[in-house]
Amino acid sequence: MTRTNEKNFPFYKKIGVPTFENLAQQGGFDTYVDLQNAYRYIQSGEIVLEIGAGYGRCIDFLIHKGHKGTIYAIEQSAELCEHLREKYKDIAVIIEGDIYQSYLPERVDSALWMWSGIIDFAPDEQAHTIKHLADLLKEKGKLFIDIPRLGAQTIAIHQDNQHITMKTDFGVMECYIPTTVEVQSYAHAAGFNRVDEINYETSTAKKRTMYILLK
Repeated sequence: MTRTNEKNFPFYKKIGVPTFENLAQQGGFDTYVDLQNAYRYIQSGEIVLEIGAGYGRCIDFLIHKGHKGTIYAIEQSAELCEHLREKYKDIAVIIEGDIYQSYLPERVDSALWMWSGIIDFAPDEQAHTIKHLADLLKEKGKLFIDIPRLGAQTIAIHQDNQHITMKTDFGVMECYIPTTVEVQSYAHAAGFNRVDEINYETSTAKKRTMYILLK
């Protein structure tokens, strides 16, 4: 059976950097408000993994913060990886692959799964990937997961509070927004000891929730 994340992949293969950047502006993510929240938990020398690197938004933020630790950035789209390697070849280690099953040369201190990345996965895939990410983290590692706030309207079509469909010129995205209870359940099954929660709004009034899973 084809995974939901695999069905959604053509969107990222086709979207291109300029459109990605425009979507970031529309969502208010170009101000890095989500990453500012996350960085309160991160030390400047930590090894950081970005999941779904896209056009390099998180890498740009880490550069701006003067981050001194190694930066790994995993991206499934070959086209986006080409852009990332060209722009950040001396700054970050770019890995082309699917986080569902990819591995790293070393364990990391913090993993950033930002800008709704988890909702491209079905619930069983979300649980599997969080368990896999826990295995990529150090003993006291942290996983950051950022999603639309449950019940808040997004640019997608809402079947209910959790199931949404986004129809674009680049493909159709079928997404699932987990509840707090589900995220806590995923975290517990993966061996995390604590889950913190931050609710915030972007500069364009998008209501968001960030979960910080701590080992």
